[in-house]
Amino acid sequence: MSNKKNKWDVISSISGAIAALAALTTIYFAFSALNEEKHFKRPYFECEAPGIKKLDNSPSFRIQITMKNSGIHAAKDLIGKILIIEQSLNEKSNFSFDFSISNDIPPDSPTPWYNDSVLLPNNINAQYIILILNYKDAIFNNIYSQYFYMKWNGVKNGITDPNFVHTSIEEKNKLIEYLKIFNLNKL
Repeated sequence: MSNKKNKWDVISSISGAIAALAALTTIYFAFSALNEEKHFKRPYFECEAPGIKKLDNSPSFRIQITMKNSGIHAAKDLIGKILIIEQSLNEKSNFSFDFSISNDIPPDSPTPWYNDSVLLPNNINAQYIILILNYKDAIFNNIYSQYFYMKWNGVKNGITDPNFVHTSIEEKNKLIEYLKIFNLNKL
C-alpha cells in the first residue's frame, strides 16, 4: 500500500509543479502584455504644416511647427528645440529656438508653436531644420524623445520658400552624426 501512496504523492507533486509553472508563465505573459500595451498607448507626436510664412504688413516672418499627439495617452512637460543648420554641415548651428508647453497635450490635439519675430535677409542658402522633442507620458511618467529631420530651401532674391520638407535617409544619417559631433542631440 505504501508503494501506491508514494506513486500518487509523486504524481501529485509533479502535477502541482506543472500547475505552478503554468501559473508563472501566465503571469509572465500578462506582465509582458501590459508592458507592450504601455508602449502602444504612449504619447507620440506627428509634425504638421511646418514652415516659414511672411506676416501681412510686417517685415517679420513666422516660423511655425504644429505638433499633434497621435498616441492614446496625453503628453505633459513637453520641451522642444528647433535647430536651423546650414546644409553644408561645416559649422555648429548658432540659430535655434527653445520652447516648452505647460499644459497636458491630449490625444488628437494639434498643438502649434510659432515665433513671429523672425527677420530674414534677401538670400539664405538651403538649411536643415531639426525639431527635437522631449516629453512625459501623463499616465506612466515615462520620458520620451523624438527627432524630426527636415530641410528648407531658404530665401532667393527675397522670395522665401514657405515649406519644410522631409530629408532622405542619407541626409538624416548625416544630421545624426552632425548632432553627435557638435553635441547638439540633447535638450
